[in-house]
Amino acid sequence: MVAISPADSADNAAAAPAGAGTPESDSLVQYKLNGTFLKSIFSDAQYVVTRPAYWQGRDFRTLGIVMGTTGALLLADKGIKRIAQRNQNPFTGRVANIVEPFGNRYSPYIMAGMYVAGAAIKNPGLKNTALLTFKSYAISTSLYLLTKSVIRRNRPAYTDNSLDFYPPFSGDRYHTSFPSGHTLTVMTLATAVSEAYGKQYRWIPWVAYSIAGLTGVSRIYHNRHWSSDVWVGASLGYFVTRSVFKNNRVKKRSALQVVWR
Repeated sequence: MVAISPADSADNAAAAPAGAGTPESDSLVQYKLNGTFLKSIFSDAQYVVTRPAYWQGRDFRTLGIVMGTTGALLLADKGIKRIAQRNQNPFTGRVANIVEPFGNRYSPYIMAGMYVAGAAIKNPGLKNTALLTFKSYAISTSLYLLTKSVIRRNRPAYTDNSLDFYPPFSGDRYHTSFPSGHTLTVMTLATAVSEAYGKQYRWIPWVAYSIAGLTGVSRIYHNRHWSSDVWVGASLGYFVTRSVFKNNRVKKRSALQVVWR
């Protein structure tokens, strides 16, 4: 069970809707944009970073799938690059140009837009989803920046050697390929909205993950990333966001238990 502070418990209890069901309810902590929310970013980051210490069999199987796929893509990176570069045409180019901005320009605006829209229509659930998405984005981006600083891989636009790495923390501006930040950003957003609304609206995960996947492919198409960069960026965004939402559901159950006692 994840510890929850008395302040968090009070805030969460106050935010819980009247008649909220049972401690097993799968609802999320309802945050406001205040100090409690900002503190929760650090507690959730701690949860994400320390979670591997509590992994069980299924978690290690998932890790094996992610690592195995990463290894396979590392071997296939050069071939995938050649295929992508040899099959350029106006239609696929237009599609790539449309979806690629979801990885940098659009996603932050969508997060902010969700919060503003939630405030305008007095929908606390939408505002809360925006805050949890931002929290997931902050944590996943921090891990992404650390990883990119340690693993200095050359971008495919500058080399045909998919295993061209520099020492950690080197300042070369070309060796910034691993992992894909565009893919991480859009996958974080896709996972967050799917976690928040996927059960209620079954079409949302299909649309969100399709856009995220196409954004990742666009980075390969534009020769900005190797396929393994995209896979690891997507995996990091997905699993960090899932962990953040899971931790906040546990926090909510803990707060409700405190209230009912």
